[in-house]
Amino acid sequence: MMIINTVKGQVKPEFKDKFIAHMRDLSKIVRNEKGCIAYDLSVDTENDLILFLYEQWESKEAITVHLATAHMQKHLAEAQPWFDTLEMNTFEATAISL
Repeated sequence: MMIINTVKGQVKPEFKDKFIAHMRDLSKIVRNEKGCIAYDLSVDTENDLILFLYEQWESKEAITVHLATAHMQKHLAEAQPWFDTLEMNTFEATAISL
């Protein structure tokens, strides 16, 4: 089993570049956390203010520890006001070998 977490949000235009730079720095830390499989940011091709974060974690415990870290608490408090909308979904999944 693994945990997949997705976050889709519409960033305010004046914060887009700041947020992307912030995520570049944050991703270097997060990708080194125990249990992180993937941590990637994408932009919508039709509306470049829509950003999509895809996270994959080895377990619920790993993402719970991740969300409780000081850097994530700071990130969540700092970045949330930069968005007009935010939608988060979390899924438990089992990988299929292809």
